[in-house]
Parts: sequence; C-alpha cells; structure tokens
Amino acid sequence: MENHEYYLWGAGIYGARIIDYMKNDLAFKAVIDNDPKKQGSVFHGMPVVSYEAARDNLPNAKIIIALNVPTEIRELLLADGFVERKEFFTVHDFIPWFYWANKNSIVVKSIDVAATTKCNMKCDGCQTFMPFAVNSKHISAESILNDVELLFTHADAIMNLNFCTGESLLNKDLPEICYQIYKKYTGRYGWLLVQTNGTIIPDDAVLRRVSKSKALFGISNYPENKKTTEKLVAKLSEFNIKWYFNRAGGKREIWYDWGDPRVVKENNMENLRKLYARCWKPGMALVDGWLYICAAQAWSHLIVNAGTLEPGDAFDLRQLKNDETRNNLYKIISRQPPKKGYISHCTRCNSVMTPFIKEPGAFD
Repeated sequence: MENHEYYLWGAGIYGARIIDYMKNDLAFKAVIDNDPKKQGSVFHGMPVVSYEAARDNLPNAKIIIALNVPTEIRELLLADGFVERKEFFTVHDFIPWFYWANKNSIVVKSIDVAATTKCNMKCDGCQTFMPFAVNSKHISAESILNDVELLFTHADAIMNLNFCTGESLLNKDLPEICYQIYKKYTGRYGWLLVQTNGTIIPDDAVLRRVSKSKALFGISNYPENKKTTEKLVAKLSEFNIKWYFNRAGGKREIWYDWGDPRVVKENNMENLRKLYARCWKPGMALVDGWLYICAAQAWSHLIVNAGTLEPGDAFDLRQLKNDETRNNLYKIISRQPPKKGYISHCTRCNSVMTPFIKEPGAFD
C-alpha cells in the first residue's frame, strides 16, 4: 500500500458509507467539511476539520470527495492546483483505483440498475430521461438477475448496487429480485439500494419480503409528496427497513437536467475532450449485459433508444474472464477515457441544472 495519508471530504451520508465500507482497509486521517457547525466535532471516530486547516498537509496527502454532486469541490481543488486522480479523487474514481492498486481487485463504487422505465411523476430535468420515454416497460426479474450474475462474474465486489430510473416500486417483481441478489451475493456488495419518489406505499407482504433482503431505501422527499412520503417512512420503520432521504429530492437546485439525449449538442473534438476531463461522471449502469462508463448514456439507450455504443463507452460482460478482459474492465470502471478522449454520449450531454419540477401525474 502506498504510504499516504487520506482525507475524506464530506461528513455526511456518503462519507459515512465510505468509512464503513473501507474500515478494514483504510483509516482516514480526518474528514474535511465546509459546515462550521461540524468542524471541531468527531465523525465516525475521526476529527472534522476545515479545508483551510487541512491545507498545510496537502498535496502530500490525498483527498477523497465523498459527496453526491462533487462539482463545486472538484472545481475548488482544480483551481488550487491539485491534480485529479493523483492528489484528489471523487469516490467513484477512488474505490476502483484503491482496490486495484492495493489488492488487484475489481471493485466498483456504484452501479445503477433499472427495474423499470415507467414512472408516475413528470420531473423537469429528470436524470434518467423519463419525459422522453418510449415503449415504457418493467424489466423482467430474469433479465436483471442475468445481468447481475454477469457483473459478479467479472467484478470482485460492488459497494452500491442501486435500483433507480423511473419509480422502482412499480415493478412488482422487485422484492423477489432484491431477495435473490441478497441470498446469492451477500458479502460481495456493501448496500443494495432501492430508489423511490415516495408516492407508493407497498403492502405488508411486499415489505416483509423486502426486509429479508436487507435493502436500503433512498427516498426523494419531494414536498408535493409529503403525505405519502411520511406514510412510506412509517411503514419502512415498522418493518425495520432502513431508509434515507435523497438530498436532491428536497433541493432541486442540485437536480441535473441532461437535456434531450436525441439532440447532438457538441461535436468539436477538443471541446468534447475537455468536457469528459472535467465531468464528475455520475456513476455507472448495467443494461443488457453491458456495463456503461456513464449511467446517463445507459439510460439514453434504454429509455429513449438514442445514440450508439462505441469502443470505450461500455464493457461487454458476456466476454470470457481473463487477464486481458480484467485489465479492460478496470479501464472502464476507473473511467479512463477511450482513445478519442471522450465517450459518444458527451456529444449529447449538456448537464444544465433545472430548478423546478412539474406536478405529479402519469404520462399521457
């Protein structure tokens, strides 16, 4: 293991998960947080300090950004002259790098899986392109479980296996899917997450089945869904199912609008390389045997049927496992750019924040 000190940036839910997941592999020196109320306190056994207080120890130490949207902190560190992937990392990049460098293991921080391409809300700026959905459908249990099996054939471990896109609870097979993943792969993933918009209250039989899978619920606490969200939280607590609120649900200013993926917005190669280099890359996704380097591209294919796969965009999990494919998979999970310097979806992505949401309602 390299002889470095590590700071974790973010004394919140993501920071807590990283500390917990890596507790047997890495001890962080301290946690950096911008909130003055947290500075000087202790977070999961480690002191919380300001960036200014930690600054003197940098860049000899490395910083790991444990935030849902790390854009602001990335920009700060880049402006201060720090080198990304050498002196600081986002969590999505750090987890693969750390375990590959120190244990020769393929470990992915987070992989998104679609349970459905249907939703019961119409959100402007939807991260998964729901307003552009065509031929909406539920993904079959067989298809999902086959994809997960392919994933674990190649990957040694996954920190977060995350059911998202649309409203996951609309798929009635989801409880059984979660249970089968729990039964077969416990010990190879950190958390099995189910994302929901808080509009659906599952019946007791469903919750009883979900509780056996030890799934963790992420609830987007939209103000207009307050009553149903409160009921959902009460039912989850009744069945000892852990849950948390997605910050983006209550603070729309950090909800990303990827734009219409069918429209090409940028085709200048130099600009595309710069875009990819500075992108915070919002996680990976698993669709039809492919592990996509960018979840936004995966959903543009699955939900809108826009664009094509090009070399470097994704990894075909149906390949035989050997040293060459392991090396190629590591390049994908560490989001190293393909030869051209960007992925094909960069031509469509504009990453413009959308500050509001339309009223709930089924699609026409």
